[in-house]
Amino acid sequence: MGKSRNKKYKSSRPRPTGLPSVAEALREGGAAGNGAGELPALAIVEKLQSASAEERECACTTLAGLVLQETGLTALLDSRLVRTLGPLLLDPSQAVREGAAGVFRNMTVGGGHDLCDHMVEEDVMTPLVALLKQVTGQLTASQPMDMQAGARHAGGESADRDPVWRILYQAVHLLWNLCESTSTAVCIFNKESLLPTLLLCLRQHDRNLPLAMVGAQCLQTVTEDNAEVLQQFSADTLKLLEGLLMGEGGDSVDSLLLRTTVAGCIFNLKALIPAGSQSEALQAVVRVLARTLEHDIAMAITSLRGMLGEQQTNNNGGAEQMNGETAGPGRPETPEQHQLPQATRAQLDQVMALLSAQQTALEIIANMCLPDDDSDEEWEDMDSSDTSDEVTMCDVAEEGGTPLMTPLCLSAETHAALISHSLPRKVLDRTVLPEGCDSLASSPHGQPVIKRLLTVQRRALLCLRNMLAVLDGEGMDAAGLVEVGNHLMGLFSVSDDQEFQEAVTGAVRSLLQRMAAVQVTQPLTGEQLRVLCDLGRQSSCPSVRANVVNAAGSMGSVLAKQPDSAEKLMLIGTFLTEVAGKDVVLWVVAEALDAIFDVFGDGPQVDAVAGNIGLVAKLRQISPLFKSRVHKERRSLGEHFPVVDNARVNLNRFIKYKEGC
Repeated sequence: MGKSRNKKYKSSRPRPTGLPSVAEALREGGAAGNGAGELPALAIVEKLQSASAEERECACTTLAGLVLQETGLTALLDSRLVRTLGPLLLDPSQAVREGAAGVFRNMTVGGGHDLCDHMVEEDVMTPLVALLKQVTGQLTASQPMDMQAGARHAGGESADRDPVWRILYQAVHLLWNLCESTSTAVCIFNKESLLPTLLLCLRQHDRNLPLAMVGAQCLQTVTEDNAEVLQQFSADTLKLLEGLLMGEGGDSVDSLLLRTTVAGCIFNLKALIPAGSQSEALQAVVRVLARTLEHDIAMAITSLRGMLGEQQTNNNGGAEQMNGETAGPGRPETPEQHQLPQATRAQLDQVMALLSAQQTALEIIANMCLPDDDSDEEWEDMDSSDTSDEVTMCDVAEEGGTPLMTPLCLSAETHAALISHSLPRKVLDRTVLPEGCDSLASSPHGQPVIKRLLTVQRRALLCLRNMLAVLDGEGMDAAGLVEVGNHLMGLFSVSDDQEFQEAVTGAVRSLLQRMAAVQVTQPLTGEQLRVLCDLGRQSSCPSVRANVVNAAGSMGSVLAKQPDSAEKLMLIGTFLTEVAGKDVVLWVVAEALDAIFDVFGDGPQVDAVAGNIGLVAKLRQISPLFKSRVHKERRSLGEHFPVVDNARVNLNRFIKYKEGC
């Protein structure tokens, strides 16, 4: 007792390649301090130029793990890794080419959008395009037409074991990640006519589903708002996509994700579909999206929780999760996944694939509910309109402010398809996290699932926001809207995450605008209104505060016409004047002023409330400071200039109008 055991030192194991492991490279880099920490990374990069193909391959293997670590990636970027690694995409060795593509793919994951921009600036697209064309030509020439169509040859080598197919998989993944992050990559995709490569991937759906999946995901990315690429599509290409959308495969998660992604592609290509077939195609797309959203994620999460609970008793450690993500579309496998039993790993992949499918479905529906012509309105330059403050015709309430609700802008076919498949209810269901999912946070393997669940929840709230603005029918009557309001207000205490708050307040804003349009007499209870206003006061996010301001303004416009609403109107008026007088963001101040103009424009009840809170006196104090801020900040307002200038013009008009009442 009381004795301490001497530390046992282990001798270094010999390494045939002469390269350090990822852990050793990070440890040596961290211990070396600034500047010197780059030496291990530089040594690995130097091996990329070795005359030995084996050394080049081993260097790629080491780098593939190193670039997923923030410290390692920083040092590697300083060593001009992109310029050095790029030529290896065309290396004579297939293993080196696959390894180089894998390193680049991991870099796009570990470094995010900024690193993708850097990689494109460093000309990674030139060797990548050459590799894609080379592999596409090689595979197209060597594969019989029946194999290109997806047939399986008896005795033939499996596509996922063939190194050329694996190279194509890594290269298309890299292309997808780059095109998602930078428009320059999409422009190069158009210029180099890389569409045949993606179609080759799609034709392998029966033999190599992961390859078809990444091909579809890349296709969905490059066809979004890209009129130039539409010219490369033929009728046969559309038939291929239609076949994949309607194809057999049941409701397996992998099949579901592929068909959901193809549905997104078809929606992006709707301009190419003949007019006589558009209604049928739309119904098919919505049917797939509805099936994806109704898939039971709660059951899959429950099964995964049990598996991870057992695993955690055996392995509580693991390497740090990169950005909270896990293997899946666009994501490399992490060291922790290799530690999982095969069944647990398969369940984890299934859950992540299902969440990816539901996220994609929600994003497609959200885009469906946007007007086709979403171009910004043309605003008249107000620079020469300073004298308009003296206009005597000051009935601001009639002059306008923005409409309370976007007019219905969907085609009858789209509207009917969304309603007939009960999409509003299915979307609303996705705004609730599965019961017990919080326990996943205790496992490093469950943390990426939590992150993806939260992403799906935010996408569902965004989708609901868009749907509330344009849909009518079942569940959109007064009673249904009140039910949705109670549900959304119940989410306010779920999370203080800024993105979540922006999503939920955006949905509440759209809901209250819709309630104002259909004249729901009591949109929120007094307590719900206080919770909403408190969030508007406390949030550090300008978008959240603007959402709350607009929501309060919409509710106030309804209450202004209702008897016995003075208490709620006073709460709204006090909140709006606080924002107008104190908010540090000028365009949020302008939103608050516009809301005041709408709520307190006219009527004996609002005049009485305005008098009780001293509205006019407060606006007189706000006016000179607001105009001064507009003068100083007008050049930096960007897209917010119209609403700010509109508030500037109307502020003095409103004050004079209320003084004359």
